[in-house]
Parts: sequence; C-alpha cells; structure tokens
Amino acid sequence: MNTQRPIPAVIKNIEHPSKYVKIFTLFPKEPLSFTPGQFLMVSVFPEGEAAFTPCSCIKEDGTFEIAINLVGRLTSKLHSMKVGDIIGIRGGYGKGFSIKKAVNSSNITIIAGGIGIAPLRFLIQELLKYHDRPHINIIYSANKASKFLFLEDLRSWQNEKEIDLYLAAVEVDAEWNGYIGRSTDMIEKLKNIDGSSSFFVCGPPPMFPHIIEKLKQFPVDEKNIFFTLERNMRCGIGKCGHCYMGDIRLCVDGPVMSISDIKKHHLVVFRECEPFMSRYRK
Repeated sequence: MNTQRPIPAVIKNIEHPSKYVKIFTLFPKEPLSFTPGQFLMVSVFPEGEAAFTPCSCIKEDGTFEIAINLVGRLTSKLHSMKVGDIIGIRGGYGKGFSIKKAVNSSNITIIAGGIGIAPLRFLIQELLKYHDRPHINIIYSANKASKFLFLEDLRSWQNEKEIDLYLAAVEVDAEWNGYIGRSTDMIEKLKNIDGSSSFFVCGPPPMFPHIIEKLKQFPVDEKNIFFTLERNMRCGIGKCGHCYMGDIRLCVDGPVMSISDIKKHHLVVFRECEPFMSRYRK
C-alpha cells in the first residue's frame, strides 16, 4: 500500500453536532490503515491538504469518521461539501497512542479539551475491546455546554462499569446541570493514581502546562503521560521539514509524545494562547 498517494474517499454522512464542528463519515475506495493518535492528510482540490486525526476506528462497512473544526480556508471548503462528494486521503502517519502501554497500566486517565476529544474517542473505542482492561477515567471539558461532542458516546461511557466520566463546561449556554469549570479542576477527583497509571491528553496547548502542574500531586512516571502535539504538517513523511520541532520531525516522531520525551528533546510545545482565524467563522 502506497501511503504517499491520495486515495479517493466518498463522504457518506455529515453530522453537525456544534456550530463550528462537523463529523464526516468517509468511505475510502482503497484499503487504509491507521491506529489511534495517527493522522491522515486530507486533500481538497484546489485548496490543498492538511492533517486530521480520525475520531473512530474503521468499521465493518469500511467507513470511518473524522471531525473537522472550522478554522481556515481548507476546513471552510470541507464544511461546504455534501454527502456524495469525494476528497483525497493518505496515511496513516506518525506515532500514535500505545494501546499496549494503556492496557498494562494500573489505571488509565484520558483528558480531553474541546475538539481534542476526537482522537481520544478512537483510543477509547479500542480500549473498550479489551475485556480485561484496567479502570478508565475520562475527563472532558468544553468552552460551552453546547459544544460537547459525541453525546451518544458520553451516555454509553457513563453506563460502563469500569469507566468514571467527568464532564466540565467553562460557560453554560444550554441546559446544563454538571460541573462549571475546566478539565484541570476534575483532576482533583481522581483516585488510586500510582506510578504505573497512564495519562493520555489532547486539547488546546494552553491547557497542557496546567495539566502537568496538577499531575505533580500524583506519583506518576513522566514516561506514562502522553500528549498529542500539533504542528503544521505538510508531507507527513518527515521530508519537507515543515513540522520540525527542535531536533525532531513531529510527523514521524510524534504527534503523540510522552513528557519524558518532550523534556529529553527540550521542546517548547506549550503556547500561552490559542491562534484563532475569525474570518472563517460567522
């Protein structure tokens, strides 16, 4: 399989769960392979291509899902497309989440902020296939209560015996009886965290330093705390140099990296604020 050649993929379904996010169900016309945390390059002529992380496994009918957040020109073009349209996809690329590391942990904590729930949803789907999996904590926060994604999944996870689900909304703009605050606030509620616990984090980079600070209260090995880092991916195979971060190529050595690896390479990955392209949002 040539992962460098775009494969035509048909848009089979489009969901619009929040104002700026659409969930696309895609059917690739050729076999495709990827694992949780890896990314795909999605192309739309003539706008170009960009990296997106699948938010579901490949289902029995050959389809899978990606979440598209409206932030720029390419995503604006994708948001204008309809069921039956064709886009290009290639991949999967990069280093994803270690399922082996997760299932061999004493317990698993997944922390998602905003659209960061998308790749972690795929990880959760894979973990639920293991009957002897450890206990799973899921912490998920959104800026507004109306921005929570994958509501059916959230209800399903709430009913799982070995899952504790913690939800937090920074602002209340819908009927919401849950916690008002940030994902970092919910870390205080975690129990039985030890040296072999594992953490998987995805969300806006400004939340990362606060999570690291909160986790210092637990005896967690930094090799077991994983972040999904972001960079402007172009080639996906480590040749163009566009995603260099220090001495690593994030599209090959990431995007999933542990805190110990981040420190080892002296990477500056935590922004104080999030860039915003407002002209594409109305």
